[in-house]
Amino acid sequence: MQLISASVMDVSLDKSMEKVQLPKGDNWSVHKFGGTCVGTSERIKNVAEIIVKDDSERKLVVVSAMSKVTDMMYDLIYKAQSRDDSYISAVDAVLEKHRLTALDLLDGDDLASFLSRLHHDINEIKEMLRAIYIAGHASELFSDIIVGHGELWSAQMLSSVVRKKGIDCKWMDTRDVLIVNPTSANQVDPDFVESEMRLEKWFFQNPSKTIVATGFIASTPQNIPTTLKRDGSDFSAAIMGALFRARQVTIWTDVDGVYSADPRKVAEAVILNQLSYQEAWEMSYFGANVLHPRTIIPVMQYGIPIVIRNIFNLSAPGTMICRPSVDENEGNQRLESPVKGFATIDNVALINVEGTGMAGVPGTASAIFSAVKDVGANVIMISQASSEHSVCFAVPEKEVEAVAEALQSRFRQALDAGRLSQVAVVPNCSILATVGQRMASTPGVSASLFSALAKANINIRAIAQGCSEYNITVVVKREDCIRALKAVHSRPQKGICYIQRTGDWDVDVIPRPMLLALRISSLFNNETVFVAALIILNIGSIITAPRAVVTMSNMSDMAVLKEDFNIDLRVMGITGSRTML
Repeated sequence: MQLISASVMDVSLDKSMEKVQLPKGDNWSVHKFGGTCVGTSERIKNVAEIIVKDDSERKLVVVSAMSKVTDMMYDLIYKAQSRDDSYISAVDAVLEKHRLTALDLLDGDDLASFLSRLHHDINEIKEMLRAIYIAGHASELFSDIIVGHGELWSAQMLSSVVRKKGIDCKWMDTRDVLIVNPTSANQVDPDFVESEMRLEKWFFQNPSKTIVATGFIASTPQNIPTTLKRDGSDFSAAIMGALFRARQVTIWTDVDGVYSADPRKVAEAVILNQLSYQEAWEMSYFGANVLHPRTIIPVMQYGIPIVIRNIFNLSAPGTMICRPSVDENEGNQRLESPVKGFATIDNVALINVEGTGMAGVPGTASAIFSAVKDVGANVIMISQASSEHSVCFAVPEKEVEAVAEALQSRFRQALDAGRLSQVAVVPNCSILATVGQRMASTPGVSASLFSALAKANINIRAIAQGCSEYNITVVVKREDCIRALKAVHSRPQKGICYIQRTGDWDVDVIPRPMLLALRISSLFNNETVFVAALIILNIGSIITAPRAVVTMSNMSDMAVLKEDFNIDLRVMGITGSRTML
């Protein structure tokens, strides 16, 4: 009788779920707020205000743990397994941080409920840490359970604050919804089919137009708690965006968007208005502060744009990562620069495997990279001459010694016999990547890049470029990296433009064809400000030169040039027939 009743209940539940189907599509917008965004009670209030002001019909909000909390949780585990008794006081610090935040944000039943849950969680964490302390080892399961609590607490507090503003809001423990399969590379692959089924079931039980979900945490198919590893909250938002087929995923952070280069290294770096998925993928792989490459994968399938915005500067539109527009007219495509940005990776080393015995021998490259895999090293880039005489590749400098030893061991016989001449290590290197989707259809980009590096007296140690031409990668000395980055970012324009004018020089007329030609000939994207150095030749009496300088510096067109064409016009010299300034 119990089996029959259970079966009847399951059928009844399935029929009810058919009536309350999960709505999907453009009426959903997804927001992700990182730890900095919810770092204090005041910032959590600001996040709630942004959620309320979003006029989307339905909203899903993915939230990280409060700032520094994830690091604090990892520190608890490290201290416990090191048998450091201070882990007990460190747990109390975590409790106090969230207790004080809740007291500032919540009241009444919401406050009582949260504090009860908080104390219960802390007691469970103490029990797990005690077990780790005794064993002197933390299992992956215990670590994932402990570390994931920060997201649980921040999601509960934020959802309560949103409800206080009169919005119907539910919070979601994504361990009940997101199912992932761990891989051998310390990563996880989402199971979209199972996750979609669980999401529909969760929504049937918790229907709401505003949902606050935990980032970073998930479950395995066996319902074992796990995490999406570092940068997992961005990944959570992208997965949720794909599951809901959302109109847009907005990643809120503490920068105005994606920069054309690291602004700490290049003062002239600018915010990019738009990137393609592939461009963002390439720049993030090579160290740009964009997104983890895997974050882009779920949304690419459905063409869902990702927008990077600054929570501390709401007036900044941010950077949109999306599919390139297919309806651009040909003229706009010609004006768009082929290069979008530059990224660098420091602290790498080159390994060069060289020898005449490599040419035409099948399996040599396989043996090389099999040895690299055996020591668990990550290959960042590969370059090989068509003669097959040598293969060089870049690895993180901290891994180069182990890789070199593994290669020496694997190829000992070939080295002794002279088939391989050397396994050489070139330390203290950096990688500079030039990224742009239109480089493939634009002749001369590589020439411009290498010309800029040559004029800056930068020696290139290795080059790599895929046939897609989204990315041109060069390896340079570490001490040359910043100089190389500045050289290509502000690459001088090609050639010199001459304007011949008869009669008096009218300083109120800007030779726009010349300036636009300079703008188009730029290697770099036309969002950066190009400094145009102007020399006025043979203007007549040199006595009029000061007046010309003053007049040009005050022209109304100057502002238009900088606003419309991103050209900063500067008069660098004026010459007459006898004198030059």
